[in-house]
Parts: sequence; C-alpha cells; structure tokens
Amino acid sequence: MLTQNEYGFSVENDNPFLIFPYLQKISKEAVGEANVIDLSRGDPGYNFTPSIKGRQFFSYLIFLDSYFNAHDDRFIYLKRDQINEIFNQIEKITKENYSSNKTKENIENLNFFIDKIIEITNKQDLNYDKYDVLYNIFKYCTVSGGNYTDPFGEPFTRAVVADWHQQILSTKIDYKDIIFTNGASQAIGSIFKLLGKIGINYLREHDKVMVISPVYSPYNKTCENLGLKTISISVDPITGEINPRSIEMMKTYQGEVRAIVLVDPSNPTGFPLSEDILKKISNFAKEKNSIVITDEVYSAFFPKKKTILDYCPERTIRINSRSKIEKSTGLRFGDITVAKEGQKYITENILKDYLWKNIDIMRALIMAKGPGGSQGEFQHTTFVPAPMQILGISHIILGKEEREIYRDSVANNRDGFYKILDLPHKGNNYYVLFDLNKIQGCKKKHIPIEQKLIDLAKKGVVYIPSLNFFSEQDKAEEDYRHTVRASVVNAPLIKIKEAAQITKAYLCS
Repeated sequence: MLTQNEYGFSVENDNPFLIFPYLQKISKEAVGEANVIDLSRGDPGYNFTPSIKGRQFFSYLIFLDSYFNAHDDRFIYLKRDQINEIFNQIEKITKENYSSNKTKENIENLNFFIDKIIEITNKQDLNYDKYDVLYNIFKYCTVSGGNYTDPFGEPFTRAVVADWHQQILSTKIDYKDIIFTNGASQAIGSIFKLLGKIGINYLREHDKVMVISPVYSPYNKTCENLGLKTISISVDPITGEINPRSIEMMKTYQGEVRAIVLVDPSNPTGFPLSEDILKKISNFAKEKNSIVITDEVYSAFFPKKKTILDYCPERTIRINSRSKIEKSTGLRFGDITVAKEGQKYITENILKDYLWKNIDIMRALIMAKGPGGSQGEFQHTTFVPAPMQILGISHIILGKEEREIYRDSVANNRDGFYKILDLPHKGNNYYVLFDLNKIQGCKKKHIPIEQKLIDLAKKGVVYIPSLNFFSEQDKAEEDYRHTVRASVVNAPLIKIKEAAQITKAYLCS
C-alpha cells in the first residue's frame, strides 16, 4: 500500500518496487503503452529477446519428446545398446518434419549439445555418454515438465551451470556445489529464511550485519524485518569507489558482525567491486568469522571480474542466475553455490551450534527454500521445473555468439545515455544511478522528487526512485532523495537516447 499523499506515494516511506508500477500506470495512460520508455525494471525481456538459437533448439527437443514419449511409447523402454537405432529414429523423424536445411541444423545442434554435456559431465566425474544425456532429457517427459525433479535439480544441468560459473571462479566447484532456485530472489529469501528467526536463528534481533550501500533495496528491508542492525560500506554511485571512511571502519571496528552482504557487481550502481576491496572485505570477514552472502547476478557482464568466493571460499554463499545475461528473467533459473570448503567450514564452524542434527548447510538450504516453514515440509517441491532447466542450459550451450552481441548492445545503450545527460560515470554497466538535481543545467531542484517522477512518467519515461537503496547512515550524511536508477537494457538505443533527451529537456526547462 502506497502513502496516500498528494502524489499518491512517498519516495522516503514507500517500497520503490511498489512505486514504479504506479508510475508505469501513469505513463501508459498519458502516452500509451507502446510509447512508454520504462527504465525502472532490470528486465531485458522488455527489449532484448532470449537466445533465438537456444529457443529453436529447445522447441526441437519438445518435438522429439512428443515422439519418444507418446501414449503407448516411453523413452525409458529404450536400452543403452539401442543408441544407434535411437539416432536413426531421430534423423528419420526430423527429415519427415523439417526442411533439409533445418534438419541439418537441428541434428548438428543436437550433436553439439550432447557432446558439450558429455565433455562437461566427464570433467565432473559424472561420466555421461550419449544415451545418458538423452535419457536425462527424455525420461518421464522431463523436457516437457512431465515429472518432479530432485530438489537439487538434475545433476547434468547442475554440471553445466557449475561449468558456466567455473569460467569466472578460480575456486574449484562442481555439480554437487549447486542448488537451483526459482531465480535469485528465491535464493535471497531462502538464505535469510534459514539464517533468521523462523529458521536456525543464527541472525537474531539486534545482531550486526555489514551491507554495501547503496544495495538492492530488498536486502535493506529484509534486515529491517529481522530486526538486524546494519553497518554500511559506502560506495560512491558516480565512481564506484569505496568511501575511505568505510575502509577505516573495517580496520577499527571492534564489534561482532554475523554476516556480510554484497551485491557485486552492484544493483543499483552497476559498478563492480575492485580486487583490493574484495581482499579487504575478505580479511574483515575472516577476522569476524562472518558468513559472506554475495549476490553476483550481474557478474556475466564483467567476465574477467574476480569474485569474493575466491578470496574466502570457506565462508561464502554465492547467489547467481542466468536470467539477466540470457535475457530471460521469466525463466526463473537461479542458483546458490557453496564451494566444498564452505560446506565444511560453515557447517562445522560458523553454524555448528545452530544447524539441526545431521543436517549440513546444503541440505538446510534446500529445506528452507521449500514453501512453508524452514524444516523441509515441502522440500520435494523445491525443484526448478525441468523445462526451465533444459531451456536454460540450451541458452548457455548454444547462445555464446548472441551473448557477445548483447553485451555490446548494453554497452552502447549505456554510453548513449551517459553522453546526452553528460554523466561522469566510468566502469559500470547495466544500471546507472544518478541524481536528477545534479544534471547540468537542472532548473527543477526545488520540485519534490515525487512530482519529478510523475512529470517524467507523463512524458513517457519511468525511473525507479533509489533513496531506499541507501543505508540509514548514508541517508543521514547526504541527501539522496532525488536519486534514480535507470536500467539501460529495457529499450533499444534509439529509445534510451530519447529517454535521456526527455529527461534533460524536462529538468532544464
């Protein structure tokens, strides 16, 4: 429920994720839905489409599923020694239903997909062969959602995701270190559900948690709801640099810190944390024996970036998803990664007096991500549906070229937005956090932020207000009321530039 004042909401008091739908409605009524340039959500599905190659391949798998799993037939009746016959059948029905060019493409993609999974699983001691891959795709109509999957997720899809993460991580991980979640949001909720008062009560009222500021606002709200006291590491939203005061605080802080929460690369600033800062935070975490919760959903936009998991793998719980880089936020295919060092140390040291008997951190997380309570009443239902898994790894395995084009497009959008608004940011991506009152030539500094947001919405541009992404400490030291976040993936470059032009013209008129 939004504050019922003269504007219909309050940037200071209301959840920003409730404010932007209100602004969207105003904008649609003013200019028509097709003319709205909505920069409020971090959802590339507004503009960029998921991998075409991945989607076409997945539709081919659905076609094969309908053949192998018909009313009177089941793939499970086919035996390993029939693998040549199986491939002959695949080639035959493909030729009967597709053009010659499409038949060639489908068969080539299928062979590439199978060979890649064999390569990946063999590196992780699963040792799949061609029959194993097909069996795991088609058994019990898995690819079309015909059966439940294990709460961890299918082993071979976890292997593919682990291999995907291994391209960034230097810490060794494999499929055993991955838990699938319905997007990063379920991962966040599950971790705090487990650690909080309805879980194992590791994070108790008045406990201290260190949070990067500004941060994705649900983290601030979660800490508030749990009654936690936050200390913040302040990041400059223009440069991405850590405030020297925060660095000094880490050197001198004497109290206990139960957990450290990072969103790296940052939502909302779009900046990655430097290696030097990651080392300092890691050392601080070791000194305080803190759990580190790191949300790295945007790491794929910085493919050479280091991650804190490599500096303190023994205490880090890592959240990630494919949804942003694969332009498929509706897929809800996220994961929690805990390296083997972390599984052992967190279970036997940090949480040894809190976890239930004979339960380690991985099983506890699976239990907590189920609906209801935190002790696994519905853990059998906590899988990511198999069609999402198979479509997700289709994007991963077949979408490399399209990902590269997408990264370039996002960078072009960012640069076009910067240039028109004369923003000094350097080194961030995906998101831009900026103060409307600090745009050069702004003549509307005296107008309340709520009015600015409504006025811009009526002109067809929607932003998300960002005051509540900042910590209470930061808000006490500087006025961030007029700060907004722009998601530069939500529209094509021509519309991104138009949004910047409308914003500048409005503010400077």
